[in-house]
Amino acid sequence: MIKSWKPQELTISYHQFTIFQRDSEPPVIDWTDEAIEKGYAEADGAVSFEAQRNTKVFIVLRLNCSEPVHSYEKKVTVPFEAVKEGIEIESIMSKRIFFDLPKGQYILTCYSVPAESSDLHADTYIIDAASK
Repeated sequence: MIKSWKPQELTISYHQFTIFQRDSEPPVIDWTDEAIEKGYAEADGAVSFEAQRNTKVFIVLRLNCSEPVHSYEKKVTVPFEAVKEGIEIESIMSKRIFFDLPKGQYILTCYSVPAESSDLHADTYIIDAASK
């Protein structure tokens, strides 16, 4: 199955956003020096990705998509398990957004696309979820 969800707007604060399990609270995730170097931190079934800037951005989620992403600033890959149907994403002090990602094991690849390279004319984070 290949699917792409409609881009959703999110306000980034503290240079990070967190993907976590639906209907749960995002855990407090410690950004160690190693996590900062890798560009992500994870804990308790959640993963936080580094954001390049504190600004309004678009989040795009794609499932099993083989279309390449061009002109990105950073690419980070991490395993992730959706323990039930759906995930939520938020940044500290932002509203939550929801994607109905099917339950399963994934490899998430997050591409940071700067506004000047994005079709949406804003910083965009494209998250590719590849089924394991």
